[in-house]
Amino acid sequence: MIIAAVIFGITYLAIAMSRIPSAIIAIIGATAMVTALAISSDFSPHEALQYVDLEVIFLLAGMMVLADVMSRTGAFEWAARHGARVVKGNGFFLIILLSLLTAVGSALLDNVTTVVIMVPITLSLCKSLDLNPIPFLLAEVYASNIGGTATIVGDPPNIIVASQANISFSEFFINMAPVSALSLCALFILLYLWFKDGVKVNPIKRDQLLSERQSDLIKDPNLLKKSLFVFTLTIIGFFFADQIGISPAFVAMGGAALVLLVSGLNPGEVLKEVEWTTLCFFAGLFMLVGGLEHVGIIDRISEWIVSLSSSSDGTITRDSERNLSIIMVWLSGGLSAFIDNIPFATTMAPVVSDLLSTNEAINSGGSTNPLWWALTLGADLGGNFTIVGASANVVVFTVARASGHPISFFQFFKYGALISIVSLSISCGYILLRYY
Repeated sequence: MIIAAVIFGITYLAIAMSRIPSAIIAIIGATAMVTALAISSDFSPHEALQYVDLEVIFLLAGMMVLADVMSRTGAFEWAARHGARVVKGNGFFLIILLSLLTAVGSALLDNVTTVVIMVPITLSLCKSLDLNPIPFLLAEVYASNIGGTATIVGDPPNIIVASQANISFSEFFINMAPVSALSLCALFILLYLWFKDGVKVNPIKRDQLLSERQSDLIKDPNLLKKSLFVFTLTIIGFFFADQIGISPAFVAMGGAALVLLVSGLNPGEVLKEVEWTTLCFFAGLFMLVGGLEHVGIIDRISEWIVSLSSSSDGTITRDSERNLSIIMVWLSGGLSAFIDNIPFATTMAPVVSDLLSTNEAINSGGSTNPLWWALTLGADLGGNFTIVGASANVVVFTVARASGHPISFFQFFKYGALISIVSLSISCGYILLRYY
């Protein structure tokens, strides 16, 4: 446990310092973790690779291919300028509009796919208006995690919890959407306080943009029709993936293959644009957390969370369940900021399930127990704390660096910590008022 904790801590500190690309640090850290634990325990390289969530990797890769093909048509530039015209070139209204679109898209699709689509739009628009894109990118990634809280498909932890607790799409939405909406309103207020003076548009640039002919921005109408058709099929596939019996990752990969087929583009050229550094970062991070799970650190943390509100014999009353729900929100939020919310939710979901099955006093007449909502809210909204707290964060961080606008770990944390604390506080108030 000490070896695993030290390696993870050093790796995380190196990522926070941002002096070396995060993907390189994550791979080096994962290699060190696997090597050290292979010597000191029975953690084999093969077992380490099993912790890599290929669902996430394939989903990201597939949607990156779709987004790149669509970007070649000029559709993103058209969408960017159309949005600017809607808000008449007002910088603050533009950041609100893009954040709202990101939140809604994250609820309907998933937050990773949404930011893959939104980031190119944002970069193009900010370049045209001569604006610093970092405030816009930060606003969008925070909005993506908040919007993704609303539905089962919005964020990977939601799928994990809903599957474990057997929660339907409609029940999940009814219980989680109010918190998502309230947190989004809080984000808009904070964006006004943070960036209202930093996103002002030069009047000359604004007039130039508004006077442009938008029809000229579409470079390849035929490719746009084909890619939109495939993209629509992919979205439909996401909604009906469970009925079809396949995972969203294979829907995304199928969409990527189909768009390459109908577009006639050279697959090698398109695949060069996939953010392989982001995918490598995820692979390394999954193996690092896998090492922590293998030696029992995450299980110890989970057991400690449960012990905070249980009696000496491990039973929980309805009153202590209320306290545990609040503790679950904050600890899930805090821990998800450091070990990524996907593996954390994967580990905690069985713990909550076992806890509820052995404590019948807190089962509320067949309805979904508030502990499930507490776990989900903490994992989702706590992801805004740090760059490595959620998958969408890493995507935006990597693309921003590649485009020449790096976001430092502490710059992200300065704003992300506040919106996380505010949204987690809203979650606690909501749980207390609605369920207790």
